[in-house]
Amino acid sequence: MKTKKAQQESCLTEEKRQPAQLKWSMTILMLLCWLLPLAILTMAILTYVSNRFSGQMKENIEKTMDTAVEICEMRVEAAVRVSRNASYIPEIKESWRQYQADGDRLDLYERVTTFLEQMYRYDSSFLSTILYFTEEPERIYYSYSSNNYDSIKQFKSLARERVEQKAQEIDTGIGWVNERGHLYMVRNIMTPVYRPYAVIVMDIDKDSVFQSVEGIPWYLDYDVSIDGEWVFGTGWAEDFIRRESAERYSEYHEEKDVAYVTCERKMDSHVIRYVVKLDYDAIHYEKEAIRYITILMMAFTIPLIFIVFYFLYRKVTMPVKRLIDAASEIEKGHFGVQIEKKEKSREFLYLDNAFNSMSDKLKNQFEQIYLEELALRDANIMALQSQINPHFLNNTLEIINWEARMEGNDRVSSMIEALSTMLEATMDRKKQQMIPLSEEISYVEAYCHIIRQRFGEKFQFEKQIDPKLLQTEVPRLIIQPIMENAVEHGLAGRAGKIVLRIYAEADKLKIEIINDGLMTKEDKKKVEDLLGSGTDSGEQHSVSLGIRNVNKRLQIIYGPDCGLSIKNDKEDCTVSTITVKLHK
Repeated sequence: MKTKKAQQESCLTEEKRQPAQLKWSMTILMLLCWLLPLAILTMAILTYVSNRFSGQMKENIEKTMDTAVEICEMRVEAAVRVSRNASYIPEIKESWRQYQADGDRLDLYERVTTFLEQMYRYDSSFLSTILYFTEEPERIYYSYSSNNYDSIKQFKSLARERVEQKAQEIDTGIGWVNERGHLYMVRNIMTPVYRPYAVIVMDIDKDSVFQSVEGIPWYLDYDVSIDGEWVFGTGWAEDFIRRESAERYSEYHEEKDVAYVTCERKMDSHVIRYVVKLDYDAIHYEKEAIRYITILMMAFTIPLIFIVFYFLYRKVTMPVKRLIDAASEIEKGHFGVQIEKKEKSREFLYLDNAFNSMSDKLKNQFEQIYLEELALRDANIMALQSQINPHFLNNTLEIINWEARMEGNDRVSSMIEALSTMLEATMDRKKQQMIPLSEEISYVEAYCHIIRQRFGEKFQFEKQIDPKLLQTEVPRLIIQPIMENAVEHGLAGRAGKIVLRIYAEADKLKIEIINDGLMTKEDKKKVEDLLGSGTDSGEQHSVSLGIRNVNKRLQIIYGPDCGLSIKNDKEDCTVSTITVKLHK
């Protein structure tokens, strides 16, 4: 009683310890190994990307600012170099000496104006170029680009006094005058003893010289300070310079609702400061966009979990359940159960096909066992019906053979020995279903010896056998019935030749019996009936029954891909091919 109770408790314990269902295991796995790590990873990525974006944005703005300022410097330096042409090219100096010599003011005007036109009119960095001589500062000589005569008026009415004052201060250097939105570059033209005799003034085209600054990302406005004077006079830039001490390289700054970048450069003895106001809202919109995208990713993760779960349920759980149900049916003894092919995935389609194939093979194997049992029963019945003692037959044949030898009749003796060999094969005393190929060939040779005694020289027999195959095991008495059919129907009493050819082909053993007779259409029809799935007629010749039985035996033992086939070849010979599996 205790033992029975303990067994019951053990069964209950095992039932409680049954593994969890696949769908719940997948759910827990998705939550712990996917959703939670995904959330942590998303937050980490958000922090990293946001910081990375801020750093790259700042670096990009500062590098772009450096590049833009370098372009501005190159344009300013180019303007300075061009201004030196008035000193280096002697045209102005010679014109002034000629004027001092002959007093021809018209010639002086033409020569100076022509020089200014040729050197500066088509330079995009200047709105106008003005020159005057220190002895006659009231007379100016000028050149201006198209539609920029207002620059000359502005100089005459507003800037002349400051320019003259700046010219007296700068000696051989460059002076800058910012007056009412115009930026003038002032330079003295010196005598060989470094005394100024003329002054050249360029009205700088600010939009052209500082245009590259507008290419900075998120650009809104900018201003430039030269020696403390703001070129554009916007007013807002001075506050930023006071708050920040700009360095050689650009520096990005961000305050309450304000973003800007500053840069300070020195050119000769002049200090040039650049301040660029940026679109704070646009910058922070892009930063916020990254956060919004991350939040949306997290929001989409929730329905994605259900989609993945539904996908796994449809594509994994349901196919596995169908496999389990089908396996249960086979366990109940319902062999041949088939799974309906609904899957589109390659893996489960393969499993379904493999399961269906396995189920078919199980069904076929049980059917083969059943057929073998029926064949064994029929054989036992036929053995009981034969009522002849095989020992009596053997003893009788031995007596006849002894009498033939005593009479010196070797021909009869050899025939009796061959007949005894064939009788031994049919009786199967050792009850061996499979025998070596060499033993099977010995039965064929015994049969051919008897036939040769019957037909004499008209019967020719040739063997083409691979010696390596002689120990291969084959079913008993599968070649002799086919040889008998070739003799009875192929030669039919006429002179002829039969060839026995045995060779291996892949995993199959091929046994060919070739006779030089040609099958007629009627013969082919009979062969198809014999080797087909039709039922026995009960009135067929024993040779025909032998052919049918050989084919059925081979298919029962080896499967449908083995058996017997009888066809004509290209040389108008009849070829009977026995196919069995090697290493069966």
